[in-house]
Amino acid sequence: MTNFLLTCGETSGEAHAARLVRELKARDPSCTVRALGGRELEEAGAEIIFPLERYAVMGFAEIVGKLPSLISLERSLKTLLKGGGIDVFIPVDYPGLNLRLCRYAKASNVPVLYFISPQVWAWGAWRVRSMKRLVDLIAVILPFEVDIYRRAGIPVVFPGHPMLADVEAPGRPKEAPAKGAPFTVMLFPGSRKQEFDRLFPVLREAARLLKERYAEARFAIGLAPLIREEAVRIPADMRPYCRITRRGVEELENASLVLAASGTVTLQCALSGTPTVVCYKTSPVTYCIGALLVKIPWIAMPNVLAGRAVIPELIQSKATPERIMEAASSLLGDPERYRTVSADLLALRDVLKGSGGTARVAEIALSLARGEDAANIVSSFNR
Repeated sequence: MTNFLLTCGETSGEAHAARLVRELKARDPSCTVRALGGRELEEAGAEIIFPLERYAVMGFAEIVGKLPSLISLERSLKTLLKGGGIDVFIPVDYPGLNLRLCRYAKASNVPVLYFISPQVWAWGAWRVRSMKRLVDLIAVILPFEVDIYRRAGIPVVFPGHPMLADVEAPGRPKEAPAKGAPFTVMLFPGSRKQEFDRLFPVLREAARLLKERYAEARFAIGLAPLIREEAVRIPADMRPYCRITRRGVEELENASLVLAASGTVTLQCALSGTPTVVCYKTSPVTYCIGALLVKIPWIAMPNVLAGRAVIPELIQSKATPERIMEAASSLLGDPERYRTVSADLLALRDVLKGSGGTARVAEIALSLARGEDAANIVSSFNR
C-alpha cells in the first residue's frame, strides 16, 4: 500500500489538492492520503489528521496569535515524517510551514513532490536555493515558473493550471449589461476570517453605493468554505437585493461584475471572462512588511499573467467603498472597455494550458513512490 502525506494550509489550494487526491485514488484505490486540509480533501478521499480550520491564518502580524497551535502542528507532522511509512510527501503551496516540513522529509529519505510552488517570483526568491536541496520535483501551475526552477537545476513540470477544468469559458467575451436591464454583481470578500472581517464591510457598502447608481443591480455574496454564514451581516434594507451563496464560482457564468479580495478567486473570475475590481486590506504591520518584500507591481493574478493592469486594483487605503464603486461604474458604464477587458481575461486561458493537468501530477507522485528518479520522470513528461 502506498502512503502519501499532503499538507494544504489554505482553502485556495485545497480544491486543486482535492482533485489530485481523486486522481491518485483513481489510479491506486488502495493508496492512503493523510492530510492537513479541510472538507474538500476529506470528500475526495483523504484522511484529515489535522483540520485546516484550526490553523488557517494569513499575514505577518496575524500569525502571532496562532503560534502555539502552529508549533504543535509542525511537531506532529515532523514526527509523522520521521516515523516511517510515508512514501511521498506532497506539500501544496503554503511555504512557511511546508518548506520546513520538506527538510524533515529529506532527512527521513521521503521523496518530496511540491505541488503549486511558492510565489518566489513575487517575493521570497531566496527560497529557491533551499528548495534545490529539499525538493525532488516541483509541479508548477503558472508557465513562467518553469524557467525559474529550471535555471536553479530543480526538476520541474508544468501540467497546466487545474482551474481550467473548474471554470467554463463563455463562447465569446461578455457584454456590459444593457441600460435598465437587471444584472448580478458577485462579492467575494476573502477565504480567511481575518480578511473577510476587514473587507466584507467595505464591499457591502460599495454594493450599497452601486445600488444607488444602478437600481437594477442585484448582489450575491460568495462565501468561502471557512466563512460561516453568521459572520455575514446584511442590513435589513439590503436584503431584498443581496443574498448569500456557497456556489459563487458556479454562478460566475451569469455575473456581470465581480468585487473580490485579491486571491485565487480573481483568476477564477478571469477564466470566466467576468470583469473584476480587486480589493485588499490587511493590518498596517503586514502591509508595510509586504510592501518591502513584494517585487512585482500587481497583486491580482490576472494582471500578473497579463503583465499589465487589465483589471483595477484597490489596495489598503485605496480600498474604500467610494473608490470601489467608481471603479465598478467605469467598467459597467463603458461597453467597449467592458468587452475588451472580458476578452483580455479570456485570453489568459491559453496562457495557462499545459500538458495533462492534475492527472499527470498524480502519475508523477506514484512514480516517485515507486522509487523512480525525478530527472527521468521530467524527461518522460516532456517527451
